Parts: sequence; structure tokens; C-alpha cells
Amino acid sequence: MDPQSLEFLAPLGVGGVLAGVMFLMYRRDALRWQEQWKGQTDILLNVVKENTKVIATHSEIVRSLVRRLDKQLDE
Repeated sequence: MDPQSLEFLAPLGVGGVLAGVMFLMYRRDALRWQEQWKGQTDILLNVVKENTKVIATHSEIVRSLVRRLDKQLDE
């Protein structure tokens, strides 16, 4: 914690100083967590995109098989 922050929090009393310290710790942890998840987010987004393509392909295959089956049953 830098001296300027302490000067800002000092008039707020003990509760203000504790709240300030808690906020700074939370902010530091949140920034670290976001940095760690940047790569994970990209990987997960690619997995979702690939799964969407595969599901679309499989859905079309199932539709064509159902149409073929319906034709065979109608004959």
C-alpha cells in the first residue's frame, strides 16, 4: 500500500483502512484470476465452436436418415 492511499484512508478510521485494504487485496486477486483465465477462455470458446459444428453435421445426418426411413416406410 502506498503512502498516498494511506493518507486517503486515514481520516476514515480503522474501519475505512480495513475496508481499503480488503478492497485492494480483492482487486489484486481478481486481476490475477482474470489473467489466469484468459487462455482458458480461448480454449473453451474453441471447444464450443467445434462442438457446434459437429452437432450441426450430426443433426443433418440424422435428418437425412429419417427422410430415407420415411421414404422406405411409405413404399
